[in-house]
Amino acid sequence: MNYKNSTHLAQNHEGLHEKFDLKAYLRRYLHYWYLFFLTIPLCLGAAYLYLIITQPTYISQTTLLIKDNKTQVGPEETIMKEMAQFNGNKVLENEIGILKSQLLMGMVVKQLNLDISFRAKEGLKTIDLYGQSPIKIDAQIVTEYAYAHPLIINTDSAGFFRVNNGSEYYRLGSQIRTAWGLFFVAKGLPSAYPEVEVQFHNPQALTRGMLGRLTVGVLYPQSTLLELSFEDTSVQKSKDILNKLLDVYVQSSLNDKNSEASNTLKFIESRLGLITGELSEVEKDVEVYKKSKGLTDISAESQLFLENIKENDSKLNEIETKIKVLESVDHYIQNAGDGAPAPATYMIDDPILVSLLTKFNDLSLQRERYARITQVENPLFETVNTQMDQTRQAIQENVQNLKRGMAATKQNLSGINTKFSSGLSSIPKKEREYVGIKRQQTIKENLYLYLLQKREETALAYASTVTDSRLIDAPISSYMPVKPKRSVIWLGAGLAGLVIPLILINLIFMLNSTVQNREEVERITHTSILAEIGMMKGRGRNPAESIIKVTSRSAVAEQFRALRTNLQYMGDGSCRTIMLTSSISSEGKSFISINLAVSLASSDKRVILIGLDLRKPSLHNRLEITNKKGASNYLVGQKNLDELIQPSGLHPQFDVLSCGPLPPNPSELLSNGRLPELIAELRQRYDYILIDSPPYGLVTDAALISEHVDATLYVVRFNHTLLDHLKHIKELQRTKRFANLSLIYNGVDYAFGYGYVYGSGGNAYGYHTEDVQDTGFGFKTLKKLTGMF
Repeated sequence: MNYKNSTHLAQNHEGLHEKFDLKAYLRRYLHYWYLFFLTIPLCLGAAYLYLIITQPTYISQTTLLIKDNKTQVGPEETIMKEMAQFNGNKVLENEIGILKSQLLMGMVVKQLNLDISFRAKEGLKTIDLYGQSPIKIDAQIVTEYAYAHPLIINTDSAGFFRVNNGSEYYRLGSQIRTAWGLFFVAKGLPSAYPEVEVQFHNPQALTRGMLGRLTVGVLYPQSTLLELSFEDTSVQKSKDILNKLLDVYVQSSLNDKNSEASNTLKFIESRLGLITGELSEVEKDVEVYKKSKGLTDISAESQLFLENIKENDSKLNEIETKIKVLESVDHYIQNAGDGAPAPATYMIDDPILVSLLTKFNDLSLQRERYARITQVENPLFETVNTQMDQTRQAIQENVQNLKRGMAATKQNLSGINTKFSSGLSSIPKKEREYVGIKRQQTIKENLYLYLLQKREETALAYASTVTDSRLIDAPISSYMPVKPKRSVIWLGAGLAGLVIPLILINLIFMLNSTVQNREEVERITHTSILAEIGMMKGRGRNPAESIIKVTSRSAVAEQFRALRTNLQYMGDGSCRTIMLTSSISSEGKSFISINLAVSLASSDKRVILIGLDLRKPSLHNRLEITNKKGASNYLVGQKNLDELIQPSGLHPQFDVLSCGPLPPNPSELLSNGRLPELIAELRQRYDYILIDSPPYGLVTDAALISEHVDATLYVVRFNHTLLDHLKHIKELQRTKRFANLSLIYNGVDYAFGYGYVYGSGGNAYGYHTEDVQDTGFGFKTLKKLTGMF
């Protein structure tokens, strides 16, 4: 097919649905096979370590009977009433809620001292020392620091201990103060663990956590039996918690039933204690009352109140007079100049206000003198007015401050006056209270006898109450742990070892913004791919290793032969001057241009390769030739062509014109008119002219060269060219900027499952031989053994 037809097919590629290639899809993941070999052992090892260090959890269960509280139904009761009394669902739900309440569990935590736990290391495990701890702790004060940090206590056989491996020793039974708080450390049970880790728990948080491990449910439908289950790493602790929970539940039920009698008894006991004390002290109440009220002689006290009130009234009158004076000053200042009389200053004891008033009066007199002798527009007159305004404002602020202070003083004096007046009026009341105290003795004796009688009656009613629940089975624990479930852990670890690499691989694919397959290149660019070049195996850092031998039978060599064949279908078949460019560097232009030239030369064609990358040339390094002279010399007119052309050393029909010395102005040098002369002269000598140009996406040199060539090969490299760069190729194809533009898909790694495998299917590689032999049992050997990929 010709170039136009291939372009047309590429433009309609979006409408085609390619057949799904399962092998290619799986090959993408198989390329990262080492991730599976890495994560699966890690996950299984993590599962093994988790099972070793995790304490097994056991479950304890018990059964509780809730008695039916329905009364005997007489003949006069209706059938509906009997049914209502028989229905106990709501009662059971209430009891379940009570059993799972934070109040009851909090009481369990407190009574069993569960807010302090003791643990010890046993290999990699941490075991709970509940009921077998070598120490006991009675905490007086626990700090917030203690809730977040465990305390390590080391004991010895001599009865001493250390805190956190410190150097100071304490005797068991002594009190210590640390950052964890204040507590006693006493000797516990004999134990084989000298180092104990003490963890202080926040009671509220511990209670919520324990409720999460408690399960309460109805054992059988239509029954009032409740089954209680509790999970814990210690079998004995789980049993003790259930037993204590039932104890506090029964006690709470009794307390609820006897709440009225209990409150009555408490009230009677408190009143009896109070009355008993009052009876023993009633003779002393008169003395205490007189001392508390300060009573000696009521008549003399009344005279003292009157004298104090008189003195206070004198001060209050003085303050009111000063306030009136300040009001007159304020009135004068606001109406100055309207004939208002000047206030008297002899009662003003504030020196600042006196000086301000004196200054204001002087300015007022001065203003009147200027008014008589000058015009109003006189600057002196304006200056005096400005000074008077400033002084008036200062006087008003000072007056307001003084008035606020005097108002506070007046309020204080008024309050003192009121206190004295109320004290004077309370003298008769004190006499009545004094007489009333004497009557308290008879009243309290009668009340004491009445309370004694009621206490006995309430105590009898309180003792007659019984509980409405009964324990059926004592707590029983499971022999096998319920957590962790070993089979689930192993299965989850194995699945995680498979899923984690899949997630990582998909993330790599999703975050990769480079070209990954041939289809997306054709879909985005709407340009045909003339050839596909695979990744050359055994390619090292030596540039000579990237040159394919003429006699090579590798897959990459066959791909270059196919590229050589496809050149005759470009355009009208007469394209002999071909430029190779790309979007960015390192996409393989020099690699393809050299090997394509070798392939053309091996078909008995005279070929010359021109290095026109005048900015960053690499052609001479790959061919290991000198770059002291080259195309730049010809473009500046320094030498003739025969002196610049060098043999490639790879084939007699293959010559090279390197770029030569780097010029300071490459773009200007390419557009000076010498380039078409160079190409015209070379057309007469060679069958094919290949031009290695700079990347089009970085500089404009390739655009200048494209005006003088027959066709352009645009190199796109797998996993290197950005997808955004393909949009530029699409624009070049749309605008026909480059003549006979075709793409070369370079560097395809078929281990990824991308591109087209050369031949028919993956086994087609067996038709070729590789130049670099794979030694050892590698991934290639694994593929051959499986026969799948």
